Amino acid sequence: MTFNNILKYTILLVSVVLCGACDRFDGDVTVPAYLKIDAMTVVDDPSDSWSQESGFFTNLIDAVSITIFQDGDTAEMDLGTFQLPCKVPVLRKGKLSRLRITPVVKQDGIAGKRIYYPYYEKVRLTDVPVAADSVTDLGILQTKYIPRGRMIVKWQEFFEPGPGDVSLDTVVTRCFATDTVLSGYGCGVIRIGEDQTSLSFWKDSTINLTDPQYYVYIEMDYWSDHDFSIGLYNPSTSGGQNYLKSHMTIYGKPEKGWQKIYINIGALWAKEYFYYPDIRPYFTILNSGGTKGNLYLDNIKLVVM
Repeated sequence: MTFNNILKYTILLVSVVLCGACDRFDGDVTVPAYLKIDAMTVVDDPSDSWSQESGFFTNLIDAVSITIFQDGDTAEMDLGTFQLPCKVPVLRKGKLSRLRITPVVKQDGIAGKRIYYPYYEKVRLTDVPVAADSVTDLGILQTKYIPRGRMIVKWQEFFEPGPGDVSLDTVVTRCFATDTVLSGYGCGVIRIGEDQTSLSFWKDSTINLTDPQYYVYIEMDYWSDHDFSIGLYNPSTSGGQNYLKSHMTIYGKPEKGWQKIYINIGALWAKEYFYYPDIRPYFTILNSGGTKGNLYLDNIKLVVM
């Protein structure tokens, strides 16, 4: 295809996009109203309580997708995805019959891979008042996990005080320092020495996954001064030695303190393990610089639906 033809197709595509964008603003409203959202948090649902463990509901919903419908519209309108906090213009007046706000997170901690997180409920509001050149302040919205019947927590570790050991390798110990712990009374800590180029650890027993249709995510909070990788460890699908495979490397940024991440570990399970039913999450601290340091973990959940 010649450059001129490419240019023609590009202009045509842009024209179609712009025309489509103009269609959504047809009508007699020329001055926008605004929807303002400060944040979205995850809370427990007493009618379908997930856990009383402190930290179960830590989250990082950093964006939302907004869809509106007003009586008289021919279809719902998707306004787009907006990083929180946000103030979104809406060319409507009166009341929005329906307003749907979808929680969005950074999959694998990457802004370019933001997704609607399938384990959080969408927030649905009705009869939301809007007026030209004014702000409808929705404040801090609350979402919750989807019902127990649709979601299973296959593994959780909160590192709280108790008689049992943590459900990870013995290099992982509990930390109870109040100036370190994120939530509750404890977190996990793994310490690496100057003479160690890496340090690996994994879950102490296998997790059984039986349905290849599963979404599989690991949610966790971490604070690290070293890079570390996370992947899976399990017997080879053809027998023999254990098979270790990394899904991603998380970069240590101690100045940021505790961070939340949503890891699509199901992608690795499908691609490298062909849905082999028994898996173990696997971590490796990397230490090419030869410095001692700490990796703190908390509120780990492996969830499937």
